[in-house]
Amino acid sequence: MLIDPLIEAIDEAVGHRPPERMGVAVSGGGDSIALLSALARYTTDRKIDLHVITIDHGLRPEFKSEVAVVTSLCQKLNLQHHLEYWSGWDGAGNMQAEAREGRYALMADWAYAHQIEYIALGHTADDQAETFLMRLARSAGVDGLSAMSPRHVRHGITWVRPFLRVKREDLRLYLQAAGLQWADDPSNANRDFERVRVRDAITLLATVGVSVEAIVDVTEHMKQARDALDWQTFLVARDMVQIEAGAVLMDVNLFRAQPVEIKRRLLIHSIMWLTGHPYPARREGMARVMDAVNAGQTMTLQGCQFSQSDGCLWIYRELNALADVQAEVGDMWDERWMVDGPEEDPDIIVRALGYDALSELEGWRERRVPRAALAVTPSVWYKGRFVAAPVITGDDDWTAELEGGADGFFAALLSH
Repeated sequence: MLIDPLIEAIDEAVGHRPPERMGVAVSGGGDSIALLSALARYTTDRKIDLHVITIDHGLRPEFKSEVAVVTSLCQKLNLQHHLEYWSGWDGAGNMQAEAREGRYALMADWAYAHQIEYIALGHTADDQAETFLMRLARSAGVDGLSAMSPRHVRHGITWVRPFLRVKREDLRLYLQAAGLQWADDPSNANRDFERVRVRDAITLLATVGVSVEAIVDVTEHMKQARDALDWQTFLVARDMVQIEAGAVLMDVNLFRAQPVEIKRRLLIHSIMWLTGHPYPARREGMARVMDAVNAGQTMTLQGCQFSQSDGCLWIYRELNALADVQAEVGDMWDERWMVDGPEEDPDIIVRALGYDALSELEGWRERRVPRAALAVTPSVWYKGRFVAAPVITGDDDWTAELEGGADGFFAALLSH
């Protein structure tokens, strides 16, 4: 395979306004080595400053030799190679998921420090096909079966995946033709891992016409269906959703009249907007929420509470989830509220209002907002003494603003 198609793929993913600086995540495997090689040509031709990062998860002894392959190529290309270490797993939860989240966070911090706007990742068409089949085995819906996006924003960084239409086999042919070395991760042959078993299954499926290319085409069709559902959800939300005191408010009757999938998407989006979770709640949890809403019952899920009053469905943060969440004045509280005031004394903190302080405020019942929703609004405290509740009282000295405002809820419906 020649380099020109790879350059074209990068150009398409990056877009017509390439950044001044780019980063690339390189593990030492064939996919990322091919990406590094092609990006070096692409950035040189366009006078873009290219930076290289590798994340060491400390999980495999073979990693040192893989890093050496990356370092050697960076020296030949006259590129600086940065090695970052992740040690965030405490033995609980899904190790691979935790490693993935930690990897993104470390790379984003590194990018901020070096004023890097874009980071390229080496995911291929084979990765698309493997992910599709693994999610199919979990009975995923339209979103889960949709194609990965060639570019998306996360942690304030634009991530690009130029090779989502390029097969792994073709990248190996390019590496061989270019005389480039790469390191094979031994875990890629370990059938204890689901992805390896799925990779073997794809080889078998290809014999009946279910090829990598065919699966990738299906993911693209699913992405188009997802985009259509997102647009319909956005239109419905514009008609029936309000943001009040940071909570999501919907007319119950209008909500119940919507198709099941639109209702589910509205609830999922509400949770993600309120909590900042990058991934939707599991289908089982959402099914319980749907049942509770239909029955008019109160329920909590992923740090959010669902309740109904006066014909309205309210969704807001759960007080218990905010018990230990504090911030200084001028910093973001709960990753969504910015509280400002006349003083920035470090002894002044922002935290959830709570029921006791709320009960002492005059006129809070006139807001016609559930007591539990007002209790989770930001408030100002000085050495344990209540100072202000700007969301409720409209204090002249203290203000509390939602990041992105109410419009941020609607805008996020059309972004992935």
